[in-house]
Amino acid sequence: MAERKTRSPQPAAEAGLVFREPGKRRDLTFAVLPTSSLEVISHQRKASDSHVKRLVNSVERVGFLAPLVVVEREDGGGFLIIDGQHRFLAAQELGLRRLPAVIAPRSVARRMLTLNVEKEPNIRERSAVAVSIYREMVATEPKMTEDDAEVADAVQYAHYVTLGLAYAQSGRLAGSAFEPILRKCDGFLDRLLSECLPTREARAEKVVEAHGLVRAVTAQLKELGAWHEFVGAQIISFANPLKRARKQHSFDDTFDKMIAKLHELEQDPKKALRASG
Repeated sequence: MAERKTRSPQPAAEAGLVFREPGKRRDLTFAVLPTSSLEVISHQRKASDSHVKRLVNSVERVGFLAPLVVVEREDGGGFLIIDGQHRFLAAQELGLRRLPAVIAPRSVARRMLTLNVEKEPNIRERSAVAVSIYREMVATEPKMTEDDAEVADAVQYAHYVTLGLAYAQSGRLAGSAFEPILRKCDGFLDRLLSECLPTREARAEKVVEAHGLVRAVTAQLKELGAWHEFVGAQIISFANPLKRARKQHSFDDTFDKMIAKLHELEQDPKKALRASG
């Protein structure tokens, strides 16, 4: 009788190893996936070339030790990377054909994007991710209300969406200067997502208008020889109608008053300097 050949068992990591993560006690799968089956999710912020280079050096020295976090594509045609895009790009540069990954449920994908831990995102990056997720939710779940907990989990703060739309209109927007004001007047709306996007776009236009007026007043002060490094923040502080406000206020009322103040400064820009002494 011919000797029967037995196949060596496939390593658990290659086949997929199910484990229970300790935080939420949900079952996740660890697997080693072909690089060709992986793609960075569209909501990710722009990659940093310098960070990729550092990771290339790290992988060359110690290996690829930190798994990616991925979700399976809805069409079953591979996986989307929701955490680890820089590690993935470094692996591509090094020609790695297979990468370790934790396969997470789709339900956590949006939340993971707002909590990316590779690098602390700035306000522009947070807003870009938020508005991208928001647009997807408007397209796929238009009947969900904006103040639904799932929306808050996905974008974190409503004003990130407004700022993301404003950045798209004006790349030079000083978003961090407007954020303290937006926190007090730009919350989630009790309306359907499909109805809220036009409102968000209109709010973004007002932020961009205010930004343009701040730049105009700044230019005037520069001509008068009164420019300094923090003059933009000083102008916004002068025009801010919510300096001592603690409760949430109306967005339109707040920005209408602010824009009126900025027009006032256009006539007498030195008012902003006198107000602060």
